[in-house]
Amino acid sequence: MTRSYGVVLRVGRLGPRVVHHLLRRIPAGVPVTLLRVPGHPLVVPDGRCRVLEGDTIDAAGLAALARDMAVPALLLCGDDGLIALPAALPTASTGVGVVRLLPVIGPLYRLDRADRLDRPEHYFGPVLLPVGALPTCIGGAPVPLDRWIGHHAVLRAVAAGLPVANLTAGGLVLPSLAQASGADQHRGRMAARDLLALAGDAQTDAFAVLDKAPDDGEDPTRAAKRAIDAALSRLTNRLAAALAPFIPPDQRARPLPPQGRLGILKLDSIGDSVLLTSFLRTLRPWFSGEIRLMAGARVRDLVTRDPRIDRTLLVPVRLPWLAPDEATAWLEATIDQAVAFLQGVDATIIPRLMPDYYLANHIAVLAGVPRRYGLTSPRMPDLTRFNAAFTAMMTDVVTIPAPCHEVEVMGALMRAVSGGGAIPTSSEPRCDIHLDEIDRATAWTTVPPVAGRTLVALGLGASTGRRRWPVDQVVTAARTLAGRHNLMFALLGGTDVAGDAAAIAQALGSRAHNLAGRLDLRKSAAVLERAALYIGNDSGLMHMAAAVAVPVVEISCHPLTAPDSHENAPRRFGPVGVPHRIVRPATPADPACAQGCVSRHTAHCIIGVSPAEVVAAAETLLASITPSASLVEYS
Repeated sequence: MTRSYGVVLRVGRLGPRVVHHLLRRIPAGVPVTLLRVPGHPLVVPDGRCRVLEGDTIDAAGLAALARDMAVPALLLCGDDGLIALPAALPTASTGVGVVRLLPVIGPLYRLDRADRLDRPEHYFGPVLLPVGALPTCIGGAPVPLDRWIGHHAVLRAVAAGLPVANLTAGGLVLPSLAQASGADQHRGRMAARDLLALAGDAQTDAFAVLDKAPDDGEDPTRAAKRAIDAALSRLTNRLAAALAPFIPPDQRARPLPPQGRLGILKLDSIGDSVLLTSFLRTLRPWFSGEIRLMAGARVRDLVTRDPRIDRTLLVPVRLPWLAPDEATAWLEATIDQAVAFLQGVDATIIPRLMPDYYLANHIAVLAGVPRRYGLTSPRMPDLTRFNAAFTAMMTDVVTIPAPCHEVEVMGALMRAVSGGGAIPTSSEPRCDIHLDEIDRATAWTTVPPVAGRTLVALGLGASTGRRRWPVDQVVTAARTLAGRHNLMFALLGGTDVAGDAAAIAQALGSRAHNLAGRLDLRKSAAVLERAALYIGNDSGLMHMAAAVAVPVVEISCHPLTAPDSHENAPRRFGPVGVPHRIVRPATPADPACAQGCVSRHTAHCIIGVSPAEVVAAAETLLASITPSASLVEYS
């Protein structure tokens, strides 16, 4: 049998279970070498694997491995990605040198500041470099296998005249470099010219940033490194944009059959899980097979009693700002149950038009799911800059051409999955939450009726501090409304806003029911259903209110002048399916927020929303509401 490649797997941060899953995915007959960091507790499970101790390797060592394994190319799995190295450039493809390939664990990132990431070497992800060019790209000294793939290696390769092509075949089975088609080679040479121009621009950018670096007493070496990192960040963004069009033909979305087993991976927040219901409303009438949902444990109350879902796996999920070490630890703890849950699934759908912070694509690949549906867009900066490598892991990609609301994204995904054959469940896209009479009875006893007073829900808290309207402004708006309209308020939120809720309840006195931290999601939804109006931040509660058909006043941190592509933009994640008003700051709090508020932990741009604006929006909606004794008016 002719072997087109061999595998070298570096075992460092990767835990034993993830390594074993990877090894099971490598086809029989492919030789494997494990490069094990000293002290790593790995038991070699496969007789075809040989083990080399150490966590560094040089160009000569890689060439020797290729010769010993009798293969023309090496597939290298490091802690941070996957690369392939041809032992020598075949004559037929001399023009092919640098190739982006499928990652295994990331590139992940964590935001320290708005303009800089703390691990810039993760931006671009893996590349393919010929062994003969490695001394030029990484030097002659041994380097850690998880570090040498980055900006500097890419720039040196480009400067050496090595062109670019995308030969990714999906999965772990890659064609040998000699099998590259003429079209691939042509695209590679075309992209090479673009990259050479970008490399020249990068040097200019780096010097320009150094010249502008503030003289604030910072150590000159650190200042220089910070400036060069920033310049390389911009280069990486442009590299990703230049390479984005090279999507293999087999990634075009193809319809699925309306039966079988389907897995949905939705591991993000409460609000996103509510928005998913707009997809389920159309999917379930069309799909007659089994639907499995893997979701975060915090949305248990919303998903486990949804009649459209046949099986549910709930896993603990942290906030998405994971460092690489934390991400691999989370994947290590989750992968076994995830793979068992997805056993026998024909396709997975990852309905998330955002970077894959939660490693959903990795789980689907490691579980061996044959079809992996996902979303991308050329108009959303986060996807262009950070998610290109994750997108390469999908087999069917649905491209969203311009920023639009999440329910519109779900509609486009449904049309692709069904081939356009799905019949909408209603003329207007909307979300829903399935409540029962026990939920509603609990809501009635939790918020006793008061004659003549109308209930308004105040949603406190949000996933980030920038989305939280300050307490004093909430109090001012609520007092004004209560004085004019004889209202009662239900204060809703988690335990994280208990202090804020107590302060607001004290200010409002007998007109407030402080329920923050006291109700689960279903009981909160039942209380929301009884309200005449919801007023609050861009949060999961806001989406829950809209899902139970309550008019919404959203207080947004996203300035009116900021673009619709941002994750805070109401155009993408505002209330849907109900009458609503969105109150936003007229201008950013400072120039750094021109694209969207950059604060994470504290209120910033949202402070620019005045209580008078919120009161006016609420009164507009209250004037249009027809009271109902059973739903809105407490009497």
